[in-house]
Amino acid sequence: MQLTRHSDYALRLLIHLGRTGDRLVPIASVAAEQDISATHLMKIANGLAHAGMLQAVRGRHGGVRLARDPASINLGDVLDLTEPRCPMVDCTGCRLARGCDLPGVLDEARRAFMDVVRRYTLADVLRQRGGLP
Repeated sequence: MQLTRHSDYALRLLIHLGRTGDRLVPIASVAAEQDISATHLMKIANGLAHAGMLQAVRGRHGGVRLARDPASINLGDVLDLTEPRCPMVDCTGCRLARGCDLPGVLDEARRAFMDVVRRYTLADVLRQRGGLP
């Protein structure tokens, strides 16, 4: 399974903010450092802010920061927000579809993947890489 860029960028943003502590960080600086479109990162930050994971402050001295302790930001919740809920395979037009349970197997694998991801928080990831401030 491969995560979308949207999820990758959301996780990168959260990790970056987890390393910077409580100070506001301009989206443009994270975008430049991560070589990501600032517009795209702003959309991601907006979604994370609406979910209560980020605090966004507008204006000249604005930016984003974590709205909660990293230990309360579950990675599964992040992926639930950023990953589309679509089947891993498209069986439309497949002549094997009637006698095939590949979609069921892949759905079970996705659930197992998410069960593992749900065991971790942003704090776990920061600690594992020595990234806590």
